[in-house]
Amino acid sequence: MNFFKAIFLGTQLFFICFLGLEKIKLSFEIRKLNFNQENLKIEFENFKDINLKLITQLHTDISPAMIERKAKKTLGMVKKTSKKIIIHINEKD
Repeated sequence: MNFFKAIFLGTQLFFICFLGLEKIKLSFEIRKLNFNQENLKIEFENFKDINLKLITQLHTDISPAMIERKAKKTLGMVKKTSKKIIIHINEKD
């Protein structure tokens, strides 16, 4: 009978040690995942800021004023002035 009690106590002690080590391992894993989550949140906010800047730059780059400025600077184009056309209508009775 003492032999079975010793085996039972040894088995319980083994499981307690095993579960304690698993708890420690899981706590390290949870801490690592929380750290990664915080880094991902920071990186996500940075990407949102960069995306907003790029969208703003896109809208300014495709604006008519910017296209005209680039055409004048790069291609040497000159904006033509408008001409007035006067039509004389002579009415003869």
